Amino acid sequence: MPHRFFNFLLDLLFPWQCLYCQKEVENDYPLCKDCFHQIPIFDDFICPVCHRRLILSEAPPAGEAGRKKVPLSEARRVLIPNTASHQSCRRKTKIEALGAVASYNNNILKEVIHHFKYKKIKNLAQPLSLLTIQFLENSFYFSQLPKNNLLIIPLPLHLRKEKQRGFNQSELIAKKVADYFHFPIRSDILLRVINNLAQVTMKNVNDRKCNIQGVFQVKNGDNLKHKTIILIDDVYTTGATMEEAAKVLKLNGAKKVIGLVLAKG
Repeated sequence: MPHRFFNFLLDLLFPWQCLYCQKEVENDYPLCKDCFHQIPIFDDFICPVCHRRLILSEAPPAGEAGRKKVPLSEARRVLIPNTASHQSCRRKTKIEALGAVASYNNNILKEVIHHFKYKKIKNLAQPLSLLTIQFLENSFYFSQLPKNNLLIIPLPLHLRKEKQRGFNQSELIAKKVADYFHFPIRSDILLRVINNLAQVTMKNVNDRKCNIQGVFQVKNGDNLKHKTIILIDDVYTTGATMEEAAKVLKLNGAKKVIGLVLAKG
């Protein structure tokens, strides 16, 4: 209670300013509505290998009023049938589909994620989770998923890194998404047992793959049997981290692993 009252006084005496345009905001997080609406969201899930859309709806659901929906800049807007050519993609990945909410090239989103992770502004989980929820509500692929067997798992941080940061940013987003859609969430199944170097410090794809090998383990794997996992992370660049996590999950009984990230680099 004293902590809440102290935060209330801070908000009253020193209102939030938008971290991007510096305009005073009435939200309880530092992002104004105008800047929020300048983050275009992508239109659906893609193949993590060829980056083409997995499903093209004949009548896609309308986006939120005032928000522009854009296709992935690097994606070709085509339906991918269940052909031999797409089967070759499946042999290269353990991820069934990849949902990227928006592009990491968007300066506003990049700034928000940076402040969320490294400036430790936990309140930014609210607008970021709202973007994620809007993406899922607009996704035809997501609308077709059987919902009775879904399980949300956030990509874990190593315990030491989580203590340094004070929270796991992927877990905060995952909890809000799970609450909104009434999906079960488990943060105690996938564990990060090696505190490896940050992937962002490495530019070479092979270096990233080597750096992430063996860092994940599964505890209580019986809870994964026949489940479709939605694996949530913040940023997807080469995909090495999510690929390694998906491999471990499937080795322990998960039926499918679907990636969901805030931004694709």
